[in-house]
Amino acid sequence: MKKQPEEDVPEPRRRTGGRSARVQAAVLGATMDELKEHGYDGFSVAAVAARSGVHETSIYRRWKSRDGLILEATFALFAQDIPIPDRGSLREDLVNLLSGAVRQLSSPIGWAATQFAMALPRESEMTQEVRQQWAKRFASVREVFDRASLRGEWPAGKNPQDIIESLVGAVYLRVLHLREPVTAAHLKRLVDAVLPVAVDRRREPARTAP
Repeated sequence: MKKQPEEDVPEPRRRTGGRSARVQAAVLGATMDELKEHGYDGFSVAAVAARSGVHETSIYRRWKSRDGLILEATFALFAQDIPIPDRGSLREDLVNLLSGAVRQLSSPIGWAATQFAMALPRESEMTQEVRQQWAKRFASVREVFDRASLRGEWPAGKNPQDIIESLVGAVYLRVLHLREPVTAAHLKRLVDAVLPVAVDRRREPARTAP
């Protein structure tokens, strides 16, 4: 019996997500390499295109601008290299977070990211995007305080924004302005100085009637 020819079956459409993810990873990786080697002032999208193998017009189509590319790459790196810790203690978690911040700020990419932020106008579309990225990062750090509340180490419902800014601001001052070394002992002293005051409910500012 003669075998009937098989019907043509259309090939399933390939999902483009995989390629898109690979392109994004290649471009962001090349961006970080360029920042590490050439800094903010020497950074160019053309060099990223050459290093990543992705056409320059494709990069601009996705990231819109040189600064937009730098912004996404640096915050992606910070999220990767400074993960949200869970060491069972609020003090230890904060020291761990600050250690990661010191490590990044002291790196060539950290310095390039600082130059990028300082070069932005006080109010611009890109400045707003930077604030949004910081807001996302602060929101993720709140997990540390949520867990601490369950352990009784942090007042339930209290906004930790002030202590986060105080600790991170102190690290920025010492690393970027004073150019002083930051040791683990220094970070522990810093957390020990700030945390008890932030936790003490008796030191809460009095609320005034509207």
